[in-house]
Amino acid sequence: MPRVQKRKYEKIDDAEIDLVIQCSDSHEFYERYRETFPTRKKGIDSISKIWKRRGEFIKKQQALTPELVTDSPSGHELAAALQAQNSILAELSSLMKEQIKVSKEILARLPKQIQKAEELGHAMAPQNVTETPVTIEHKEPAKKPHEKPRADIMIGS
Repeated sequence: MPRVQKRKYEKIDDAEIDLVIQCSDSHEFYERYRETFPTRKKGIDSISKIWKRRGEFIKKQQALTPELVTDSPSGHELAAALQAQNSILAELSSLMKEQIKVSKEILARLPKQIQKAEELGHAMAPQNVTETPVTIEHKEPAKKPHEKPRADIMIGS
């Protein structure tokens, strides 16, 4: 017996598509659908199928009207944003230059202070103690004795 070809999707009006795009969640869509289209006899399953296709509708609308999606700011807004960005970057740049200058000064003084600290440390240590060099003996790890050598694997009947 031949199968009857059933439609995959129902026909959806542009008004329904606009409504599904405007809503943020499925509950809101269901309530607004019932308010907007009170004469339509669609059940909750049909309405939920429309909601599930929301992403598809959004993609189609964006493909049809790309100029509506691109909101370009005016020249004055763009210039103001660039000026604000440049002032922030200039402030950051000056702070970084100042930080580098301080770091260089610290590094320039640091080796002299380390040398002086070492000299003071040697002067305070008692001179009459004879130092013996510490020798470290190298020990090998303990070896575990093997019980038996492995036997060959035999395939038999």
